[in-house]
Amino acid sequence: MVNIEQLMKSFVKTLQNLSNKIDKEKRLFCSIIIQAIEDASYKGLDKKYLKHKQEAIEWLTTMSEDFCYIVSLAGYDPQYISDKIKNLMLIGYYQFTQEQYDILYYTSNNKRIIIKLK
Repeated sequence: MVNIEQLMKSFVKTLQNLSNKIDKEKRLFCSIIIQAIEDASYKGLDKKYLKHKQEAIEWLTTMSEDFCYIVSLAGYDPQYISDKIKNLMLIGYYQFTQEQYDILYYTSNNKRIIIKLK
């Protein structure tokens, strides 16, 4: 079975290694892609970071105009990066756990409800 963690780390490492060999501007845009990849793979339960995870997954997979622009400025083909991310999604790397999903969609703005018993 494929170790998803190693596959993802290998993909990020490839981006990082290539970015070390290119000019500073391209490295900046590679860093944006790498940060989105790291945000998308968040495994914790903090609601703020779960929102970042959700936004990163959407950004990495929808081929939006800004995604295509950033990836192009980084020196990559947007379709190539998007396909790599989608392949990782298909094998389960970018999934929300049930607990993450519940926190993201079923918490009420972190407000406590106090019920007074008589």
